[in-house]
Amino acid sequence: MSPRQAALLVLTALSLGAPAAAGGAGPPPVAPPETHVPLSGCRPGYVRPDFAALGRKLQTARARWAASGPGNYSYEIRQIAAPVLLPETRVIVTRGQVTRAEVLPGEAGMPSPLSRQSVEQRFRSIEQTLIRQRNTRCPEIQLSFDAALGYPTRFYSGLGDAGIADGFGEWTLKNFRPLR
Repeated sequence: MSPRQAALLVLTALSLGAPAAAGGAGPPPVAPPETHVPLSGCRPGYVRPDFAALGRKLQTARARWAASGPGNYSYEIRQIAAPVLLPETRVIVTRGQVTRAEVLPGEAGMPSPLSRQSVEQRFRSIEQTLIRQRNTRCPEIQLSFDAALGYPTRFYSGLGDAGIADGFGEWTLKNFRPLR
């Protein structure tokens, strides 16, 4: 990947939402009150997400993870920072910190900086995106969590407007394994 392509990738990813700060120390950010952004310009059939319900779902999953999530684990991530499909990557976390990221066999390139996040950092990133998207026109958010441990398994953030298809972000976390 050329330096120019790498810079474009980073700028695209940052425009989708800044990665969470490591550790997540301090109180969570305060969400602005729900607004009534006009739905003009949204695609036909668009339904605005219920941000209060999404926030509750996130907090429930986060509490489940805090209660039973392991400190050492690995997972694989498939990630899109539209229009770029990033290489699938295995992430290894030790004592809550990312210690290694490696591109999976059959994939080309280097691990994206966007893949190098612990579960805690992913929760923080989701939370920040929910806050940012709340006041946008035609936001789309989809998220799911593991029923047993609470870690996020899928996250999508984009716009349901009638515009172009790029500019969204999505990742799927799979093959989660606690490590000893």
